[in-house]
Amino acid sequence: MKLTILKRLIFGYATIMLLVVFLGGYVSLQQNKLNRFVREIASVDSITIDLTERLSDKLFSQVRFEKKYLISQDQDFYQQFWDILEQLTQDMERLESLLATEEDKKVFSEVKQFYKNYVDLFMEEVRTAMKDQNYPRRKFQEGKDKLVDGINERLESIMKIARSNRDAKIQESGRMSYQALKITYITIGLAVIVSIIISFYNTRSINRPILLLQRRTKDIARGEFKKIRDISSPPEIKELADDFNLMCERLKELDEMKKDFISHVSHNLRTPLTAMKEATSMLIEGTYADTPAKQQELLTITKEECERLIDSVTQILDLSRMEARMMDYQHKESDLLPVIQKSVLKLAPIAQRKKIDLELQPPSDLPPAKIDAERISQLMENLIGNALKFSSEGGKVVLSAYVKNYGKQFVEVAIADTGCGIPKENLEKIFDKFKRIDHGRETDRGTGLGLSIAKHIVADHGGKIWAQSKLGKGSTFFFTLPV
Repeated sequence: MKLTILKRLIFGYATIMLLVVFLGGYVSLQQNKLNRFVREIASVDSITIDLTERLSDKLFSQVRFEKKYLISQDQDFYQQFWDILEQLTQDMERLESLLATEEDKKVFSEVKQFYKNYVDLFMEEVRTAMKDQNYPRRKFQEGKDKLVDGINERLESIMKIARSNRDAKIQESGRMSYQALKITYITIGLAVIVSIIISFYNTRSINRPILLLQRRTKDIARGEFKKIRDISSPPEIKELADDFNLMCERLKELDEMKKDFISHVSHNLRTPLTAMKEATSMLIEGTYADTPAKQQELLTITKEECERLIDSVTQILDLSRMEARMMDYQHKESDLLPVIQKSVLKLAPIAQRKKIDLELQPPSDLPPAKIDAERISQLMENLIGNALKFSSEGGKVVLSAYVKNYGKQFVEVAIADTGCGIPKENLEKIFDKFKRIDHGRETDRGTGLGLSIAKHIVADHGGKIWAQSKLGKGSTFFFTLPV
């Protein structure tokens, strides 16, 4: 039974992973042992050798000062003797803390005892010399020399053991390094062989995904935007398939945008034109010739539909100019608060008619910003209008503004409503042109251009716009303008 490409890949990569895990575990184990040896060599053996050599040197220095004092009776030499004794005592304590074996501890206890006897003998000699200048100096000197020689012999013994331990650890480290290197070479060789086998089977598996890509390309040409899913292939082909899926998604979005545009033209351009045509036809035919009120009503409808048509075309033209970066802005340093208040007052009647509480929270002192007041008014009216449109009767829309620091100072404006909310996955899409979200409730059908225009206006002012929302709880739109 032949293994499938997926199973071959799993088997091959699992084998490589096992080899790598084995190599990593083995090398880590050896590395820990080597580190332990190095730490012991550096922190125990080497320090032990250094301390024993230092003790031996200081002991000889102390002996010299002791002899100089006994000859000259100079108190400086006597003080030097005791200073070295203090240093020797500290070094002995350090050395004793490093000794681990019973043999070393036993030898070192003899060193301490000999040294104590040496100091006691020196003190006895000092006291004797103070009483009698003709004391048996040779006898004392022989006793001290014997004790010093005993100390040196035992220090040499400790040093020899430490050197032997250090050399043994260095030799063992070398052996472990060689063993680790050999195992590494063997494991790498096996990994290379397995990799070659996997590469061979991967090469054979390229044909299928390429054929699949070819079929999907033909599907796109027919208008079927199908993604490539669950493809078994080498990483390069997988990346190509991912790019293909990204292209497919983008083409699908463009196709949906085309449909939205057609729907927009159909509803926002064709509907007003149809209404105007019917109204004018009725007026021409004299349908309500005897009823001036009805004629006035038809004229009003015609006027409203004309305004609606003009607004829709104006928005399309504005968006086109913004996208082409041909929109003219009259940037002036202005206070933002009067612009916000003007927009609120303009839309207040709509809020009153829908019985929605439209509230402007008095902001703290806002610094002036360089803005095009007319375009910012258009931005505010779009955002407030949307908030009122999607808020139910008895709802609330709150505007607030404050200064924020994002590296530099910005005025941040927030428009919060208590409407139906926006699904999380659509929070980024709502700023696309001709994009309308189905809220599951009846609302006035818009052009799908307001938020896209708002995004361009904010961006052209050097700011940023975004939204936060929770379904059934309402939405909050934020935008920033640099101070």
